Amino acid sequence: MKPIRKTYFSFLVAATLVFVACDNANEDASPTAPQLPPAESMSAEMGAFPSNGENSSKNDNQDREHFTYAAANVVFWQSILKLQLAVPVAAFKESFNHPFIYLQDEQRWKSSYSVTVGDKTYEATLYGEREEDEIEWEMYLSAEGQFENFLWFTGESELDNTGGSWTLYKSPSEPRAVLTIEWEKEGNEVEAAYTLVDEQADKVDSYIEYGTTTENGFTHFYEVSIESKTEEDYEVFILYNANTRAGKVKSESRFGDDAFRCWDSNFIDTTCSN
Repeated sequence: MKPIRKTYFSFLVAATLVFVACDNANEDASPTAPQLPPAESMSAEMGAFPSNGENSSKNDNQDREHFTYAAANVVFWQSILKLQLAVPVAAFKESFNHPFIYLQDEQRWKSSYSVTVGDKTYEATLYGEREEDEIEWEMYLSAEGQFENFLWFTGESELDNTGGSWTLYKSPSEPRAVLTIEWEKEGNEVEAAYTLVDEQADKVDSYIEYGTTTENGFTHFYEVSIESKTEEDYEVFILYNANTRAGKVKSESRFGDDAFRCWDSNFIDTTCSN
């Protein structure tokens, strides 16, 4: 029989070796890559609201005031994402097609790829870093001969991807915050609020909030608040059916009362049934 002290010493040595081996393995192992926020959290589609009524040429003699007014207030926000911020929005959309690698020294994830917008190609680098119970995001973009590693948007998302936010910057030549997006996800549905934060814009602090609705006969809602340095402030509320294309809008500033104005599936003004 071995002495108890020698046996105990052997046990301690073996245990120490196992602990060190496990600890080294944990250091070498890469954490699970973060889950990207939903594509809808940064999208110009906004529930597929049409910017122009299809077949409008067939209805030149028809009154389409209600839809036209509603569309103008949604298109304002769509144009910011489709035109002013087309590059970072496209870079985020492309990120779903590329894997992350873990940077052990920096303790964050990185995804690098190219994205083409129009006739220009950009090099994109998206970083994700865990901070307590959320992921922080940074998107850097470069264009050869024009700019390098411009931080075009930042963001954060909950670990379970139920909510988060984005901040988008105007351009490499004007690197100021222009738009923030607050988003929430429940099931497969995403609701988002876009706020204009560009201090040089006439409509700074204006916002649009949109999402799905259980309102009978409609699929989406849009709540718009416009604040202006040079014009009258106003609010708009829109209900839209993405399947039938019918909808209704109300704005006391525009119509003089709080009643809804409706349009049919051809985007033509019609009397509201309820």
